[in-house]
Amino acid sequence: MAAWVSTAGWAGAVRRVLGDAWIVTGDGIMGPDQARRSGSRPELSASAAPSWYRHVPTTLKTAVKDLRQWQRARQFSVDPAGPWLDHDVAFVWQRHELFHQAGLRLARSLSVPSVLFVPATLVWESDQWGTTRPGWRGLVERHGEIPALCGADLVACGTEPVAEEARRLGVESDRIVVTPTGADLDLFAQADGAAVRRQLGLDGRFVVGWVGSFRPFHTLDIAVSAAARVEGATLLLVGDGPERVPIETLARRAGVEIVTTGTVPHTELPAYLGAMDVGLVLAGRGQAFHYSPLKLAEYLAAGLPVVVPDVAPIVERLAPEVDAVVVPPGDINGLAGALVRLRDDLELRKKLGANASAAAMQWSWDRQVERVLAALERT
Repeated sequence: MAAWVSTAGWAGAVRRVLGDAWIVTGDGIMGPDQARRSGSRPELSASAAPSWYRHVPTTLKTAVKDLRQWQRARQFSVDPAGPWLDHDVAFVWQRHELFHQAGLRLARSLSVPSVLFVPATLVWESDQWGTTRPGWRGLVERHGEIPALCGADLVACGTEPVAEEARRLGVESDRIVVTPTGADLDLFAQADGAAVRRQLGLDGRFVVGWVGSFRPFHTLDIAVSAAARVEGATLLLVGDGPERVPIETLARRAGVEIVTTGTVPHTELPAYLGAMDVGLVLAGRGQAFHYSPLKLAEYLAAGLPVVVPDVAPIVERLAPEVDAVVVPPGDINGLAGALVRLRDDLELRKKLGANASAAAMQWSWDRQVERVLAALERT
């Protein structure tokens, strides 16, 4: 889902900055709005997978996924004679996926720069989350990642830790630019949540919100434990995924009021953010945290006060007590204390919300496109 939304975000920003953009997929050419709708399909959620699939060993699932990616990459090519042929193409952007180089080949055919967007190097990211490739890890990294990383004219990394991994794999520093995940400022500036609060029965509650795909690394159990210590708090969790039912069960057992919505269309997400009093980004104690969260960019764009973990990819871009409240990763007491403080201090929430809107300017998709264009001028 995040892949579709971020691709739509980049394409929409390119249209605003440069005039036009096309998203090319294995299913054809589409625009940003269609890609955004594709990212809101409920069937993308892992919770929609057949029950038997959840019992398949992770190593086997990873091997099958790697093989499918290799097959898709072999089948995917882009005809240079597309609708862009009569346009002055500034660059070809490709999202980094294992074995894929169709965008790089297209850029060479058009004699324009290639930009590889790398939210994370994928084999390394799997390692961070405990997914191993026994016996074939090096093979996938060598043949599935390094050719694209080293072949692109510019590598746009989501965070500095990802940029460091790109360097380890052979990318020169002068071909790297850091482009954090962004948000569409115009879309999220319209974050009026009054109707959603009424619809979900949240009026009069202190609403602690979160958006995501309910994966184990999101550590939502921390939010449940902290909310249990905050009188009057209700958790509003937007999205779906394999951890949704366990988290709902945990909240009921802890006596925490919880509302889960399932997947909502991305264009409706601002209203759900507007229904929240606080937005959460979570991390476990000692947990690797290398990525730039889409949810954080969207919280900021919606002017939502946020509580974030003290991890480098976030606190390097947000000033504690100015743009966000920062707590140690995995600290349930610290998170509960921050929520109580925000519940009781409306003026603090207003200040953080206003500062969040200002900070979002650096997190917009348009700003990331501008970073890419500036980096291409230097290369």
